[in-house]
Parts: sequence; C-alpha cells; structure tokens
Amino acid sequence: MVCGKCGKAFDETAQSIDGSCPYCKTVHTPEGDPIRELKGILRYIAGHFGAKTLLDRRRTDALIADIFPKENTARRLCFVALYDGCAQKLWAVRGKPFEVRSAAAARCVKSLRDEIGLKGRAAACAVEAVAEALGCDIAFRMDAPPSAAETESRKNITDSAEQYSLGRHFDRIKDYNKALYWFVQSAQQDCAEAEYYVGFYLMEGRGGTQDVKTAREWFLRAAENGVPAAQYMTGYFYAEGIACELNEGAAFEWFLRSAKQGYEEAIYVIALCYETGTFVDENPGTAARWRKLLPNQPESTEPPPDEEKEPPEPLPDDGEENYQSARRCLAEKDFTGAAMFYRHAAEAGHAKAQCSYGKCLYLGTGVEKNIYAAFSWFSKAAAQGLDIAQYNLGVMYLRGTGVEKDRAEAKKYFRMAAENGHAEAAKVLEKLEKQEHK
Repeated sequence: MVCGKCGKAFDETAQSIDGSCPYCKTVHTPEGDPIRELKGILRYIAGHFGAKTLLDRRRTDALIADIFPKENTARRLCFVALYDGCAQKLWAVRGKPFEVRSAAAARCVKSLRDEIGLKGRAAACAVEAVAEALGCDIAFRMDAPPSAAETESRKNITDSAEQYSLGRHFDRIKDYNKALYWFVQSAQQDCAEAEYYVGFYLMEGRGGTQDVKTAREWFLRAAENGVPAAQYMTGYFYAEGIACELNEGAAFEWFLRSAKQGYEEAIYVIALCYETGTFVDENPGTAARWRKLLPNQPESTEPPPDEEKEPPEPLPDDGEENYQSARRCLAEKDFTGAAMFYRHAAEAGHAKAQCSYGKCLYLGTGVEKNIYAAFSWFSKAAAQGLDIAQYNLGVMYLRGTGVEKDRAEAKKYFRMAAENGHAEAAKVLEKLEKQEHK
C-alpha cells in the first residue's frame, strides 16, 4: 500500500495494529485512503474500540492524541463535538423514531453553536459525525418524506417536552405544518411555551390555518402560565379589542405582568403608558424608571442624584396598579375582571384591595361566593388598620357569618373601626353597649 500522506510504499501485512503508515504514522482505511477528517476518525475509534467509547469524552480524546497525533485540528473539533454529552444524547435516541432522532441532533447543534461558539454548518457537521459513528441515523434536511412507518411512529411520542422540541425543530427548518402539529400536541399537555407558539401560528396563519379568536385563547392560556411574550400579546388583544371586548384595565395588567419579567416590548409600553397617561394616571418619574430598564437608552445630560448608585430595579408590586385596574373594570361593569385585579393587588398586600376582594367573595361578585375566604381577606386588611375591613369583621362576628357568632369579638372590631374613624361602626358599637346596660 502507498501511504496517502507521505507517498511511501509499505507492506500491508506489516502494518501496525492500528492501521498506520510505519513512516509517518498516518492511519488508513482498508481501501488505502488516509483518515484525516472528523467522520473518519470517529468511525475508526468506534470500529476499533466500540461505539460506547465515544461516550467517554476524555478517553476518546486520549485515543485520538495517540493514534492521530498530527491531526490537531480534527482532534480539537472532535473534542468539541462530544461536548456537553452530545454522544450520550444521540446514543439514547438511536432506536427512536425519525423525528425524535432529528430533534435530539438539533438540540446538540444548538448547544455547540450557542455555548461553544461553533459556526452553524461546522456544528451540524460535527454532530453528524458523532451520530454516524454511533449508528444514529439523523437528517437535518428532509429531502425525502419519511417512510410510512416513521410517519405512523409519531403516535408513540407522548412526552410534551419532546413534542415541543420537535415543534421547534420543524419551525427552524420552516416546515410549518409539522411544527404546528407538534406544538398543538405539546400544548394540549399544558406546555406553556407550546401554548404560546400555537397562538402565534394561528394568529399568523402559519401551518395553513388562521384563527385570531382561537389564537387569543391560546395566548391567554400561555399568559396565565407565565410566558412573558404571551402576556404581552394578551395585553395587546385587550388594548385593541381584537377577538374580545376592549378592556384598558386588563390590557395594562397584562402588559405590566410581562414587563415585570423583563420583556422589552412590554417595558416600552408601560413606560409609554405612564408618559402619556394611557390606561393609567400620567407619571413622568415612573415612566423614566421603566425606560431605564430598556437596553441602549441614551445617557441623560443631567447628573444623576447621589443616592442613585445602583442600576434601577423593576418597580415593586405594591398592588396599587392592579387596584386601579380593578376600579376601571368596575366602571366598565366588568365584575370578573375587577375581581381578578383585586385578587392580584390583595396578594401583593394592598389593604383596600384585600377588603374589596373579600367583598367580592362575600357577595359572589365576579367570583364564586365564599364567605370563609371573604373572612380571611377581611382579616388581612383589618390587621393593616383598614377601618371598613374591621367593621366588616364586626358584622360577621355579630351575625355568625363565616365564623362562630361572638358578640365580644364583634364589639372589639367595631371599636377598632370606630377608633379609626368609621362612623357606622361607632353607631353600632353604641347600640350594642346600650343593649347590654338595659
């Protein structure tokens, strides 16, 4: 055999056990071609030492250094290709359906590209090399449609995370019909990110179907599950009255929730609302604080105050904005929306909202009636010194509503409310005391 690198002839039967040229140590294939590229090196390692060897990155690197000492570029690329368990991930899906194998490979490529900085095509080639050496058939380009067996096998994929990954994979390669199929499968199992993508696809008409009303429903589901982009879109639908009644209070609430998660478009909208007095009272100072959270903001020409040494933090949620949103909903006769905003404000510790939400629960306004929960919220507001909440607790103790009847406790809360300036509580307290002295 003639060495493909140094050009010297050598006896194949006298070849070293690793198949290398005795003069330049270049390893050859049985056909006599020198092995220098990544695929050949990994195939050689897998063939001589077993495919599972590639699961051990350090051992593989040591073998390449020993057998291919001069192929430094390929060695470095190989070491990178096995980064972050790439081989383990592909090994685990060898016998899985086509879509699962391709999705796993796509995730490996993303890891090499985003975390190592490998260029897209180089990352794909590296992953293909590892997959081929492991015997894991993958394809980043679907030039031919999958076989009937592979198409039928999609029924076996039930894990929502795998379904979402497949949706993202087909979205990247612009196969929107398949992407929508997998996003829907995942969303139906309450995957929040998939719910957002279903909404986006239906809004844009990707995958062949445009349905704005259903898109809004999916956005709302994702928003309630905490996806900031979906919260922003839900706010947009309410603000414009698209596929729903126009509701400024709800729009501001969803924009605010998205902004508090750092979503830039929502931060911009909140800043604009405070600047222009849209949905909320005009407040230039608050607008400026929100704008500081946006990237690439021009530096102020005025020197900053001495006390502002640290970068601005997102505005604390004291419940006031939600409380005002609830009041706007009440003005629009949107009792369900009012109850929702009262609850958010109450959970943030807003005393008036706690009392108002308690009243919603007590009367069943905009929410299912629950006198026990109402008593709990009245108690929280009363503990903060709110006179009307203290009065309400007095009434509940006096009547035995949601709590055991207790005249002494009723008088205690009426007295607290009266001392805080509640006129009706003072009258009731006076009446009770007169009854006791008869």
